[in-house]
Amino acid sequence: MTEARPYTIFLASPSGLEAEREIVRDCVAEFNSAVPSPPVSFEVVGWEQVRGTARRPQEAINELISESHFLIAMFGERWGSEPGSPWGYTSGTEEELFTALLDLGETERPMRDVWVAFLPHDDPAAQILQLRDRLTQNHALLYESIVDTHDLYQKLGERLRSWAPSVGVKVANHLDLRPSSGKDVLRAARLRLRGQKLVELGEPLAGLSSLRDAALIGGPTEHLAYAQQRARSGDLDGAIESTQDAIDYFTTGQGRLHTTLAAEAFAAQAGLFRRQGRDLEAVARLENALTLVRRQDPIALKVRCRILDELGLAYQKLDDLETARDRLQTCLDERTAAGLKVDQAQSHINLARLEVASGGIALAVEHAESAQATLRGLPPSALHANAEVLCAQLKIRTDQHAAGVAHAERALVMNRQIANKRGEAISLLVLAQCYGGAGDAESARQYAIACMDVNIKMSNQYGIDQAKALLDQLGT
Repeated sequence: MTEARPYTIFLASPSGLEAEREIVRDCVAEFNSAVPSPPVSFEVVGWEQVRGTARRPQEAINELISESHFLIAMFGERWGSEPGSPWGYTSGTEEELFTALLDLGETERPMRDVWVAFLPHDDPAAQILQLRDRLTQNHALLYESIVDTHDLYQKLGERLRSWAPSVGVKVANHLDLRPSSGKDVLRAARLRLRGQKLVELGEPLAGLSSLRDAALIGGPTEHLAYAQQRARSGDLDGAIESTQDAIDYFTTGQGRLHTTLAAEAFAAQAGLFRRQGRDLEAVARLENALTLVRRQDPIALKVRCRILDELGLAYQKLDDLETARDRLQTCLDERTAAGLKVDQAQSHINLARLEVASGGIALAVEHAESAQATLRGLPPSALHANAEVLCAQLKIRTDQHAAGVAHAERALVMNRQIANKRGEAISLLVLAQCYGGAGDAESARQYAIACMDVNIKMSNQYGIDQAKALLDQLGT
């Protein structure tokens, strides 16, 4: 029988508490050895497990926290040093605490509980006293006042015994607490997550409202989430405005410019420029974004690949197909090497469209089939819709218009579900083209008119022109 893996406790504390950290480890070891083969065991991890990172060290620590089931935060005399956080945390331990609290509110994260221990000291830092006051006033989180090392040992033992029965199904717990910066990070994150979930559930207007509220009090992450949904709803100018809010955070000195999140902000805006036909501006933004990705880790890789995606599409619009193919193939190779299967589907879709532009229909079909195979069995998403549109377009290219209808219809349903107005307009156009090629002129006209209406509401002149051209072709 395979032995169950221990549950992970991240131990957070400023420097100067080395002896107390050893007490925590001893207490956990004693708990684990109390009975033979205990049903639940724990292991303690901390910043010591993080080695050799090329990024902001605190980010690597935060990733370890996001893999942990519990967090213990201890404070004595010192508050700790400023970690260079985008949220303005004034100590690494504070950032670790709030990282755990954010994870506590996300169902998909393993974090189950957080315990704060205030150790005895005659003159603790002012920030420690302020944190204790906020915890007391808001009843946000259970904490303990520790008398001495023996008291720490006893109270931690009680905490471990209380945690043991709670390691089953995760129940998200949302807390109200602000860090020393005063920024309402927890509420902003809750609103962002709520908005994204509402969009997924087919409630785009409610989701957009929640994302707007998140952006009003949040940081660059919230601005980018709001921008994405504004773009999906057809408000490109508003989406660009939101991406600029995120960019301003880094260019005005509030956050560090050479970070993955900053690169994401520039790349998101470049994608919007590309959709507006501002391809040269998009390329400039994207090449700049690439220089900001200096980290070597899975998150940085995903961002780098998204930038390469956008660069490939922008170069394609500029008719530089060779450079476009190089960027897109590099992206696919990196995603394949990293085992990012879902992201590989995006690469296959992009390369298929490039092959269509260059006349390589057979290669385009191969890429489209690879994308569909990768996405099969996964929940519907914008990527699924894009793959279905691509398949419909390839059916049109190979004079199989009737066979393309089902693909375009599935794309239309999915785009409407996630409130992707641009995707909806494209699906309607392709559906009209399929029906027109199959000889059903009346259905083609209906879908072309619907496409026209959606594009008019988005003020998308290019889409309007496409729908009008098709209607003219149909004799309407």
